[in-house]
Amino acid sequence: MKKKAKIRIGIVGISGRMGKSIAIAIKKSPNVILTAGCEHKKHKDIGKDIGVVLGDKPIGELVTSNHKEFCKNIDVIIEFGLEKATKEYLAIAKKNKIAFISGSTALSKNILKDMQLASKHIAVFWAPNMSLGANLINLLSKFTTTKLGKDFDIDITDLHHKHKKDTPSGTAKFIQEEIQDSLKKIKVKKKVNISALRSGDSTGEHSIIFSGEGERVIIKHISSSRNIFAHGAVRVAAWLYKKRPGFYNMSDFLKI
Repeated sequence: MKKKAKIRIGIVGISGRMGKSIAIAIKKSPNVILTAGCEHKKHKDIGKDIGVVLGDKPIGELVTSNHKEFCKNIDVIIEFGLEKATKEYLAIAKKNKIAFISGSTALSKNILKDMQLASKHIAVFWAPNMSLGANLINLLSKFTTTKLGKDFDIDITDLHHKHKKDTPSGTAKFIQEEIQDSLKKIKVKKKVNISALRSGDSTGEHSIIFSGEGERVIIKHISSSRNIFAHGAVRVAAWLYKKRPGFYNMSDFLKI
C-alpha cells in the first residue's frame, strides 16, 4: 500500500514561543510535517537549521525571511503574529495558493475583510483562540444567554500574562460578540462588560459570569499551557488542507 503523504506546514515566527510550540505539536502528529519556518530579516536565527533552532536534530531546512523560499515546499501556513504579519502572510498565501491559518488576536475589521476576499481563492481559517475547551465555553455561554440573558447580568473576565499586548483579549471580545448576538435573538438589549487583567505568567483564563437575584452561574476555562493552542492549530491544518476555498472558523471545524 502506498504511504500517504504528510501535509507540509510552514510556521510564521518559528523562533518565538508560539512558533516553537506549534513545531513540537507538528512533531507529535503523524499526518503533518514541518518543512519551513520564517522570521524577520534581522532575526538572529536567519540561516540556521530549523531543527537546531528548536533544540533538536537538523532537518535540512533553514529559517528564512525570503517569501519565495518559505513557500516553495508547504501546503499550509500557520501564523500567530500581530496584524502586520497576518496581513503580510495572508497576501503571500493567496499569491501562492496555499491554505492559511491565523490564530492572531485583536485583528481589525480591515484585515478580517482581507481574509474574506482571500477566501475566494484559498482556504482561510481564523480563530482568536485555537483551544477546543475555550471554544466549548463560548458555545455554553451562548446557550446560557438564551436561558438567563433576560434576567441576569452578564460579565466576562479575562486574565493573561503581563506581557500580552492586546487588552482585552481576542477571545474575550469574540465571546462578548457571540453573547451579544444571542441577546439579540431573544430581543434583549444589555451591555456585556469585559474586565481584563494582565498579571504574572498566565497563558489565559476566561470566565463568563451570569449574576441573578440570589444566584450566580460561572462558566470558566483555564489554560495552563500554550501547547493547547498549538495542538489545536495543527489539528486544524490537517483538516483545512482538504477544504475548498472559503473562510472557516472553529465552529466549522468542530461542526457546532
